[in-house]
Amino acid sequence: MKRLITLLIASIFAVGTISAQQADHFTFKGIPIDGSLSAFGNQLVAEGFTKVGTNAYRGKFLRNECLIALVGDDDNMIWRVAAIFPATDTWSVLESSFNGYVDLYSEKYGRPTTIKKEFTGYTSDYGPAKMLSITNGECNYFAVWNLPQGTIEVRMVKTEKIAEGAIRIVYTDNANKESVRKSDLEEI
Repeated sequence: MKRLITLLIASIFAVGTISAQQADHFTFKGIPIDGSLSAFGNQLVAEGFTKVGTNAYRGKFLRNECLIALVGDDDNMIWRVAAIFPATDTWSVLESSFNGYVDLYSEKYGRPTTIKKEFTGYTSDYGPAKMLSITNGECNYFAVWNLPQGTIEVRMVKTEKIAEGAIRIVYTDNANKESVRKSDLEEI
């Protein structure tokens, strides 16, 4: 009987420890941003994603096909996940997507710590002119949530084509980012 009670207490402690460790890390599609790049990638594949390159996967996130890029340190420990959504050349579609994602993340995490919706150069209300502003690096549309586990950023980004843009959502895990920073400090 003592052995059974001891095993039960040990099991509860182990589950509690694992839950606490996972709470220290962001999750992406329910997968903790922790461990190796390959282990995280394998979990994406188990969720239906397809590997399309080194640390790059294609699949559905927030009901849209997108490219997932994983970033790790020199030891292949994951610390950042980026989702890049399909490009568009239509301002109203891009702006609507940006606002929709900001609203969705705000519903879960509260108001963004920082939000910008501005153009640094001259821009008319004409959609194609706004799309050219993205190409020229003159469009600053982004929202950032600074949370205990790390940061989430929703941003409009330029693509390879002129007058085209996309939405990129980046999760940066604080615990693993701090490990990378400590390693960098030791190197200098």
